[in-house]
Amino acid sequence: MHRQKLSRRQLHGSRVHQWFGDGVISKSLWLPTRGSLARAWLVGFPITVVPFLPGQSVLAVIAALLVRGNLLLCIALQFLSNPLTAPVHLTVCYFAGEIVRGRMPGDTWKLIGEDLKHLWTVDFVTSLYLGSVVVGIIGGVVGYAVILAIWRERPNRRRPDRGEESLPPFRVK
Repeated sequence: MHRQKLSRRQLHGSRVHQWFGDGVISKSLWLPTRGSLARAWLVGFPITVVPFLPGQSVLAVIAALLVRGNLLLCIALQFLSNPLTAPVHLTVCYFAGEIVRGRMPGDTWKLIGEDLKHLWTVDFVTSLYLGSVVVGIIGGVVGYAVILAIWRERPNRRRPDRGEESLPPFRVK
């Protein structure tokens, strides 16, 4: 990344820095911290779940800048929706959309497996996008909570300088 001038030092004073200000060189955007990764997942996952969305990476970068989420995770999440994952991804979104619209899960599952001629009807597209919004919001919130629960920051321990002695902690009797 340093060869392509994507380090914080190289961005300082660049045109990107002039357009977006000091927020673009903030450490939380580039270094993985507990909060920045959680915020990146919260905004990046719903964007990646919406099918056939042009410019997902651009939208993810804008969302990450707005919430000070980790840019690299937000962009990496956009690669979850690709042609290899599309059969599972689109099926889950459609299934969730049909459930939200009130159809029984068994009937929906039969419809997915048998009848393929309804794939590009308005009803199908409505269920697909409604399901992607539901799955995206749920997945974003669950991922946010999991990252905050699992990731523990290391405590900052102050090391004594070379000239100082390491004193035992003060105890009150």
